This record gives sequence, structure tokens and C-alpha cells, in this order.
Amino acid sequence: MKKRWFVVILTIGLLLRVLPLSVLALSPDPTITDSDGTILDWSDLSTVPYSLDDLQEQNSAVVDAKSGTDAETGSGKSLADVDHDDPADDTGGTGSTGSTGSTGDTGSTGSTGGTGGTGDTGSTGSTGSTGSTGSTGGTGGTTPPEKSPADAGSDKAAADDRPTVNLTPKTPDEESGGDDPADDDSTTSPTTQAVCKIDKIDDTYYYYTLDEAISAAMPGEQIDLLANIELYEGLTFDNKTLTISGCGIYTLTLEENGIYASDSDITFEDLTLKIHAHTHTYEHGAGQTANLITHSSKLHLSHVEFSLTPDKILGSGIFLEDDSDLYFEDNTNAVIRGFDATDASGIYAESYSNNDHGIWVTSSSLEITGCDWNGMTIDPINLTLDNAKVTLTGNGLSGYYAGGLGCYGVGSYGGTLTMRSSTLIASENVGGTDGFGAYVGVLDMDAASTVIASNNSGSGLCIGNSRGDESHIYGQIYCEGNGQAGWPGGGGFVVHTQHTKDTDGTPIIYEGNVTIEPGACIYARNNKALAGVLNNWILNIESGATVIADNNEQFGLGNSFDARTTIKSGANVSANNNLYGIYNYAGGGDLSVATGFFLIEGGAHVTANNNRSCGIFNTVYDNFDTPADDYFTIQGSADVSADGNGVYGIYNDGGIFTIENGANISTCNNSYDGIFNANRGTFTMETGANVSVCNNSRYGIYNTNSGTSFTVEENVDLQVEHNKNSGIVNNDNATLTLLSGRVRYNTTSSWYGGGLRNYSTATLSDDVQLYNNHATKGGDDIENGGTITFGPTGRGWELDGEPDCYDFITGWYDDYETTRWNAHGDEADLHIVLVAPVNSYTAPLSLKAAHGSIGSLTVCKETVGELLPSDYDTVFTFELTLDDDTITTIDDKWCGVPFKNGKASFTLKSGESITLSNLPAGIGYTITETAQDGWTLLNLNPAETGVVPQNDTAKVVFTNLKNSPDDPYVPVVPVDPETPEIPEEPEGPETPETPEEPEEPEIPEETEETEETEETEETEAPGELPAEEPAQTDTSASLAQPEETPTQNTTTVTLIQTGTTDWLAAVLLIFGIGLLVCGWFFDRKQRAAKH
Repeated sequence: MKKRWFVVILTIGLLLRVLPLSVLALSPDPTITDSDGTILDWSDLSTVPYSLDDLQEQNSAVVDAKSGTDAETGSGKSLADVDHDDPADDTGGTGSTGSTGSTGDTGSTGSTGGTGGTGDTGSTGSTGSTGSTGSTGGTGGTTPPEKSPADAGSDKAAADDRPTVNLTPKTPDEESGGDDPADDDSTTSPTTQAVCKIDKIDDTYYYYTLDEAISAAMPGEQIDLLANIELYEGLTFDNKTLTISGCGIYTLTLEENGIYASDSDITFEDLTLKIHAHTHTYEHGAGQTANLITHSSKLHLSHVEFSLTPDKILGSGIFLEDDSDLYFEDNTNAVIRGFDATDASGIYAESYSNNDHGIWVTSSSLEITGCDWNGMTIDPINLTLDNAKVTLTGNGLSGYYAGGLGCYGVGSYGGTLTMRSSTLIASENVGGTDGFGAYVGVLDMDAASTVIASNNSGSGLCIGNSRGDESHIYGQIYCEGNGQAGWPGGGGFVVHTQHTKDTDGTPIIYEGNVTIEPGACIYARNNKALAGVLNNWILNIESGATVIADNNEQFGLGNSFDARTTIKSGANVSANNNLYGIYNYAGGGDLSVATGFFLIEGGAHVTANNNRSCGIFNTVYDNFDTPADDYFTIQGSADVSADGNGVYGIYNDGGIFTIENGANISTCNNSYDGIFNANRGTFTMETGANVSVCNNSRYGIYNTNSGTSFTVEENVDLQVEHNKNSGIVNNDNATLTLLSGRVRYNTTSSWYGGGLRNYSTATLSDDVQLYNNHATKGGDDIENGGTITFGPTGRGWELDGEPDCYDFITGWYDDYETTRWNAHGDEADLHIVLVAPVNSYTAPLSLKAAHGSIGSLTVCKETVGELLPSDYDTVFTFELTLDDDTITTIDDKWCGVPFKNGKASFTLKSGESITLSNLPAGIGYTITETAQDGWTLLNLNPAETGVVPQNDTAKVVFTNLKNSPDDPYVPVVPVDPETPEIPEEPEGPETPETPEEPEEPEIPEETEETEETEETEETEAPGELPAEEPAQTDTSASLAQPEETPTQNTTTVTLIQTGTTDWLAAVLLIFGIGLLVCGWFFDRKQRAAKH
């Protein structure tokens, strides 16, 4: 036993000893090093320290790799010395530990170990003395001097502490030890030192005045400022091409006089330029302008902070003439303000030979404010904005023809405003009512550009030129709050035209041609001038463009004189909440060129709703002798609404108004008339048009005045319904032609003619549905005081009840004021006078589409013979034919059955009847019964005929006999099969007698209760076997139940018998107990054997 435990303990000890070594041997990098980096082999593992004290003792001798000194003693060793240690001084193997002795001499350094971690940064050494100044090198790129090894140690600190140096080339004063003028904040005029220089090919030249440099500069050279300069004599450039640069830090200030440039190309860049001018030395034709750029000169302001203000000057800020150009570019910020002398502008231009010149603002901003005339008056040159912002506010102080931007000229509107990703703000200019925020000859703007021309005293944005060039707008334009209340001119967005003559008779023509392209939006709202959008010549609104002309003081969208406005398919135009939504008065200008029109193409969407006066107003502007000059056309599939306006939905005043095939027009809920056509106007609804004229407070359609005509062609879906004071009024020698449409449910509470009131000439075709209108005085549907032609009433017309009946309409009846139509009530109150349709009837006439006397017809069905219960459910079919085949009803609401072309069908069972009411009295009828198998009609005639009595009921009885079968008939009394009796349980099986000849054996239905009873009986004794009763076939059950469903298979359930396996449970119990006893016995025996 002891040996066995000894072997176990020994094995465990060996495993504990060997296991760590095995792990090390199997690791990816089994190398083991000492604290100094020496690689140890397996034989040296016994020297590895086992305690923290041993580790600290060994680490205390580690040398600082950065300083080269011993970490404990501080003795120094250079890194070079490490490589020269004597190998003889290496320490040998460690013996047994003895008592600590005194510290011995430091041994030689061993071989170099691995690089340790970076130590702390040492303190900065003292700065060395300054060396002598070297000789001056040649001009060129700066090359750092060669450094000696002694200087290398101070490079980093010197670089970190180096002060910022002005890299501007030195002046002669600096060479002699003078101060850098860039460090002197003072300005000098005259100067006592060099203020600028020119870098030439051969050398750098310095100048003490800017004028000297300008005079000496060769074409294309650049003058660099070396100091801030302030001048009082201005600058003159005559046939010069040069650049003046402020190097990004200097300022050039011109007091008293500004800039004069003639036949020159001058660029100011990278500086601040201030001009505070009183007058210019060269007045020329420009008067006392601050800056004169003339004779094909170019002035560039590139990356310049520019300000221009006057000092009692009487002219403009910058005067451009004779094909000169002006550029604001490269992040220039320019401000021109306060040129308020009479007729002075911020920038003024004139006398140009062509339109290729102009002003460019590129990646810069320009602001012009507080000028007497315009912010910019440029004739007829261009203004190009590219990624720019131009602001023109507070100009037009003189009050007349003044404003922000005027790209126009004397006799020629030629300027073009081009915008690319730019913004133009021309707002709050206070010029007169004939002024503008911005006027351009041509506008060409992309989708990323925006024009804001708002709150100006005159118009917002005006476009017009004499070249016939087109303007294309893709961006956003806001023209809001412009004009003055009550002024009959101008607008928010204006397309300008003018056809006049000069004093010598020379024609002067200004015409705007503007296209609002897809995606563009024009917001012309809250303007007090004549219109939100005012077109005086050509305006095209393309598919996908949006124009919103809402809430303006006068017109939303105005089309004046000979103008032509086209709203293309897919365009969206809103002209709501104005005085007039759309006002077209083309044709009132020069009759020799009068071609004006307003066209809404198919697919366009236009709303002219909730305006204070009229939704759409079309007039010839007092020129009623030439109505053909004014066209307003709405083409197929256009969607136009003129609803909820204060007076009229559509007013055609002498023009030609056409609604073409497929157009959809709504003019409803207006406070006066839906459509007003007057003063020789021609109004036409063409075939296929869809027009709704409903719920207007006065007339649906009002056609009046001599020479006026209103025509509704065939197959027009016209609804004139629910208007409050007549559906249609034709008055004062006007002509009305209705070939289609529905005129219904209109009323008049104080006059005649709820549907149609005619005092002139009116023609109605048979296809016009004119009924169910109501008038207080007479003529519910027609009141005629002129000449009228009308056809018969139509099929399917039915009265609408109160105050009438629900009977169908049979014709026109007299409905005069004192003899109103009445087909109901007492005999004395009846008034039924049928009026036949007439052709060109001229006489007073009051008519109502109604019916005459009525009667009823009752049809009864009786059956006789030997009837079975099922015979009472036999359906008999009848057809009723009236003598008038025009009678057609919509449903059976009034007659009891629906009629179509004078015929109606219905069915009856035995003992039933039907009454057909509200049939025209006196009309003949024929009733025919369809033959039925097994039945014989006892009536003398299979078809009963007669006449509907007046205010009475005719009765027709149809009697049918049930035919007898060939075999003798045995009547059967019907038995109620609802509650079958539950059969009693038979005592024993019996064989039922088979009936001799059962004709129709009655099979009692098996109820749920019976099934439950049988199932209960079969399962009463689940433990008993059915051996006592031999299986027999129950004949009665086979009669009561089909063979396809055997009772035995569906109700018998085989159950597992209990009590037959008790022996198995006992055997298992005994077997288990036996196992327990055996276990106990063997356990006892084993214990006894041990003892």
C-alpha cells in the first residue's frame, strides 16, 4: 500500500516538473532571454530568478539606453563604448548565494542588448551664438543655407520658434537696413519710400508713386503694392494693359477723383479698393461721373473688396461707354451706394455699337443702393451672372421711370440678363409707378437661378427688346408686392411691348417674347399694380411649368392688347383670389397687327377661383367692331375651373370664346352668373366638351345683347343645374342654340322660367333634357317672350317630387301664371293642357314638362283545380305593352314596374296581384300571359286589352286550371314535417311487411335526437359482448335510412375490455419484489463472508 501511494506521488511530482518545460518547448517562440537580452539555453533555466527581490536586483544594473549611464550609479558610458567591452569581463555562472559583500568595481559592458523603450525627453539645450551674415545670393527661389554638424542640434527648436516672415521682396530701403513698408500701417501721399514694384524679366523695379509705376509699366505687366496707398488725384489709364495687385493685404484709396480708362485693359486684384469721389477730371460726355471707362476699355475687379461712394458728385458711379466692359470676378465683393444726384445711377452705360458687350459678375457679389435713377442703367449691353449675387435696393429716388436694373436704351430694348446658378434681388426700389425692380431686354436663366423682384413702387420684373430675341426661364422668379393701389398699369411679372413712332415717323418697336420652361416657377402674388402676371406680347407657359398669380389687387394673369398667351399641356396656372383671375383684352391695340389670343391647350390645368369679380374675363377692350381679334380657346382635355367668384365665373365681353372637344370646364358657385356672354360675343361649346354650370346664385348662363350668340353643339355634356334664378336666360336680341345638354333642378323665386327664359331667339333640339325646373310665377321649365323652337319631351324623363309628383313625363303642358299645371287633386283644380312641340313659335308661352291625366291598372292571378302544395308556388309571367312606345322609366319607383319603350314585364303567383299606377289616362294597353306547362288559361283571350281610365283603376284577372294526370288522382293532405316523432325502441327484431305498391313511401327524417338515442342504447353496456343477440338486418331501419350509409359502420365503437390483463400486473409486481429480496440476500451473504 505504501509503495502504491509512493509511486502515485512520485508520478505527480514528475508531471508538475516536466509539464512547464513541455509547454515552452511546444510554443511558437521558445527563446528565453536574460534581463540583459542574453539568450539562455535549457541548461541555464536554473538561473531564472524566482522572486521579486531577485528581479529587482538584476534590473538595478540595467544601463539607460538613451543617456548611456547606469540607472543606479549614474556613471556614463557612450553607446560607442558598449561595442568595445572586453569579453573577458563577462560574468560567470552564479554560485550559491553568500552574504552580501561590498560593491565591486563596475565591470566592462557586455554585448549590446535589444533596443529598449523610448525614454523621457531631455531638457532643451542653450541656444548657440549667431553666426556671421553671409553674402547676398542671386534673385530666385530661396534655398536654405548648408548647416554645419554643430548647428544640427538646434534645428528643431529653431524651426518651432521661428517667427512669421513677410515674404514680400525687399525694397532698396530694406537693403540699407530700412524698415519694411508692409509693417508700416500709415499711408503716404506723396510717399517717401517705395510703394510699389514691377517684376520685370531682367530685374525688379521699385517706385515711389503709383503714377510712376503706371507710366513705366509695359503691356501685360503687374504692379505690386508694397504699402497702403491713398491718392487724391485719381488714376488715369490711357492705352494701358496692366494689373495692379495688393498682394492680398494692401488697400488703395482714391479720394476726390476716381478712375479714367481709355482704350485700356486694367485689372485690380487681391486688394481693397475704396473710391470716395467728388468728380472726375475727365468729364467727357458722361458729366461729373466718378469713374469713366471709355473707348473699348475693360475694367476687371478680381478678388477685390470694392466700395464706391460719392462726395457731392453730380454724376453716376461708373460710366461705361463706347463698347467698354466691366468685370466683377474671383470673389469680389462690390458695394456702390448713395449716387443720389439728379438722374444718377450706380452704373450707367450707353453708346454701344453692338450687344456683345456688358457687365460680368462671376463668383462675386455686387450691391447697388440709394441711387436717384436706377441702380444699373445699361444700354443696350448685357449683364451676365455666374455663381453670383446682385442686389439692387432702394433706388429710383427721382420717382419716375426709375428702379433697380434697367437693361434698356433709347430706342432699343437690347440688353440680355444671363443667369447661371445666381441670384438677382431687385426689391424695395422706390421709383414711380412706371418704374420697375428690374427691366431686361432678354432673360436667360437656368434652373439653379433665382430672381426676387418684390415690393417695388412700379413693376417687379419687366422683359422686352427690339431684336425679337426670346427669353427662356428655367429658374424661380418671385414678383410680389409690387406697384401702387389703383394704378392701371404694370405688374409683378411683365412681358413688355410698345408699337410707337419717333418724332420723325420712324417706328419704335419693343416686344417681349418669353417662354417659361418645364420646372420653372413664377410667383406673382400680392401685387398692387395692374396684374400679377401681365403679358403684352408673347408668353408661353410650357408643360411642367408653374405660374401662381394669386391674391393680387387687380388681375391675376392679364393678357393685354394684341398679346398671345399659351398655356401648354401639362402646365399649371393658378389665378385665384384676385379682382379678376384671368383678364384677356387682346384686340384693343393696333388693328393692323391685331392677332391676340389666349389659348389653354389640352392637358393644361388652370384655376381661376374665388376672385372678387370674375374668374375669366374675355373682352375686346371697347373695340366691339372687330370681335374676331380676341380669341379665348380651351382645347381638349384641358381642365379649367372658374368657381366661387364674386360675380361671374366666365365673362365673354365681345370676344370669341370656344370650348373644344374633350375640354373639362367648371363654372359653379359664383355669386352672380356661371357664364355671361354679351356685346356681340360668340360663345361655342363644341362636340365632346364637358361643362358644368351649377349652383350659381343668379343665372347659370346669361346670353344678352344684339349680335351675341351662344351655341351648344351635339353631344356636349353640359350640366346647367341647381342655379338659383333660372338655368339659362336669352335676352335682348341674342341667339341661343341648344342641341344637347341637361337643364334641370334650376329655380327662380321671383320670376318666370326656372329652366329657360327666352326673350329673343332660342332653338332647342330633341336631345336637350329640360325638366324638373321650378319657377314661382309660372313656366317652370320654359318661359318664352320671343321666338322659340323646341321638340318633344324625352324618354325616361320623370318628375322629381315636391312640389310635384313622382310620375314620368309625357309631354309639354301649359304652366301659365294663372293656370299652373295640375294633374292631381280635385276635379275642379285640375289643369292639364297639352302643348305640342312647335317650330319657330313667337308668342308668350309658359311650359312645364309633365304628364296629363293618369289612371291605374290592376292585374290578378287565380288558379283552380286539384292543387298540390307546390302548385301555389308556380310563377306566371306577364308582359304589359302600352300604345306609346316612348314611355321609358328609370326604375319602378313610380309605376310599380320599370318600362322600356312602352313595355314592362312582371310575374305573379296564385292569389297574387299587382297595381300599375300613374299610367297616362286614355292610353291603350295589352296584357299577355306566357303559357305555362300543366296549366290551362280559362280567359277567353290569351291577351287582355283595354284603355287606362282617367283617375280610376282598371282590373284584369287571369285564371288558370291545373291539368289532371292520366292516372287517378289521389289528393294528399299536406303534413307538417317540422317536428318528427321519435320512434320507440322495438322489443325484438321484426320483419316488417312489404307494402304492395307504395307509390310514394314517406321516409321520416332522421333527427339529431334519434341519432343520439340510438348511440346511447349501443353504448349503455360497453363491457358486454353482443353474443346473446345474433345480428339481424333491421328492415324498418333500411327503409328509413339509405343503404349508402350503413348504421353498423357509423355508430358501433369497439372498446378495449378491462379486467382481462390483471395477471400480467401481478406477475410484474411479484417479479419486482423477488428482485428486491434477491438483492437483499446476496448483500447479506457478502457481508457475512467478509466477517
